[in-house]
Amino acid sequence: MKSRYLVTIAVFVVAAIALGGIYLRLKQNTEDTSEDSESVTVDSARAEARSTAASTAFATGVAVPVEGAPVQRGTFVLWVSAEGQAAALREAPLHAEVAGPVIEVSVREGDFVAAGDVIARIDPAEYELNRKEAQGALEQAEASYQDLTLGDDAIDDPELLEARQTQARIRSGLVGAEARLEKAVRDIEKTTIRAPYSGRIANLVVDVGTRLMINDSVAKVVDLSSVDVDVQVLESEIAALDVGRDATVEFTAFPGEQFLAEVLTVNPVVDPVSHVGRATVRLRNPGARILPGMHARVRIAGRLFEDRVSVPKDAIVERSRREVVFVFEPESEGSDTGRAKWRYVTTGLENEDAVEVVPSEDTDMVDEGEIVLVGGHTTLTHDAMVRLTRADEGTGGTQ
Repeated sequence: MKSRYLVTIAVFVVAAIALGGIYLRLKQNTEDTSEDSESVTVDSARAEARSTAASTAFATGVAVPVEGAPVQRGTFVLWVSAEGQAAALREAPLHAEVAGPVIEVSVREGDFVAAGDVIARIDPAEYELNRKEAQGALEQAEASYQDLTLGDDAIDDPELLEARQTQARIRSGLVGAEARLEKAVRDIEKTTIRAPYSGRIANLVVDVGTRLMINDSVAKVVDLSSVDVDVQVLESEIAALDVGRDATVEFTAFPGEQFLAEVLTVNPVVDPVSHVGRATVRLRNPGARILPGMHARVRIAGRLFEDRVSVPKDAIVERSRREVVFVFEPESEGSDTGRAKWRYVTTGLENEDAVEVVPSEDTDMVDEGEIVLVGGHTTLTHDAMVRLTRADEGTGGTQ
């Protein structure tokens, strides 16, 4: 009897535990459902608030600041890019033409000199003695010549007279004496080393007291009024180049600065191994800022396409996988405020700066002089109110 009583109690305990678990599970589900409902309500309210705020902002009509540039019509340029090094317009290595110790150095490296300026002087004392000796020998030869031609003024035959005077010059040694004096004078002139043209001094290797032998190096005069840049061009592009074409040059030493240049020569030979050709561009160098050996990046006008319409590359945006430009439509003539009207366009040629816009039945065109947006426009919608903050004067795509 006792055993049956214990079994009954155990059954009641198990049942109570099971009912308690079911109750707790139902209570938790009820709470979760309540929290989810509250979360949905809050999210909905937030979304509605954002929508209202956005609508309110749009309704204010605040103009979005944007940048614009004019549509260009002209010659579209496909540029050829290459690299090279600057070289002086011309260089003159100066060497000693006579031997002797240096008694004067008038310049330092980097100095500007004009044509004829003195660079250095070699002691002329020895050459002055040579000149005096040659002068004395010449005077003796002239005296001998006078003796040999004494009385020739009585000769009436001009041919005979010329023949006697020629023989007298030879026999007196006058010809050789004149030549030795001339050489002595020139040697004295060579003791003064002068600049052959205007330029800057480079590679100065002498000082006062340096003893020079004939052909020893003294310095170099470098003409930096202009510089040349030799560039290697792929054979597929070399044929598009021509003498006189425009070029721009950027030097690593002057980041962000462009120098205008012109194609000077195009080598007609292509290297059969590397398959590259060579072209040289020349540019002015005011102030001699550009130095020989500076690394340069060169862009040369290659193929030219006449009468093409182009816009800056930054003007092209994508909408639904189609190319679009935003055209600025002012609210009144001359106004900087207006609407951004998008147009689907078809593009053609492209260079580093600009993109050609070509006619197509499926898209629109842009007209020369219209302003297209190139900054602050990537998130705009059609007919958005905008305000121009800057209008560039060119796209760099046409000439």
